[in-house]
Amino acid sequence: MISIVRDDAGDRADEPGAFDRKVGEVLDAEAGMLSEKSERLLSAGSVSIERPAGVLHASLRPPRWWRPGVFRQQAVREDGATSSGVVPLGRTMDATFVLSEITLQLAVGIAWLDE
Repeated sequence: MISIVRDDAGDRADEPGAFDRKVGEVLDAEAGMLSEKSERLLSAGSVSIERPAGVLHASLRPPRWWRPGVFRQQAVREDGATSSGVVPLGRTMDATFVLSEITLQLAVGIAWLDE
């Protein structure tokens, strides 16, 4: 289950799928950085990514067998626009799946910053 709450929905006149393509471009172009930041988030519990357009802050409470986890992010653009999201992570998710989900969510945040 993915739950994202955005304060700024972006330009609704954009072509359908344009944001998805932007996320794909970020995943391709920033694969090394995303992998490094995702690993750091998994081990340290928080990470920040600075871009020319703004800053993305993310925190993680990893899932354990006795409780679900949660991924939180907040992005603030230089123009003052903000975006935040919360993604619940099920108790049965293994580390590989959690890492994949973290990487995807960081890419979504970066794509939003760079819009």
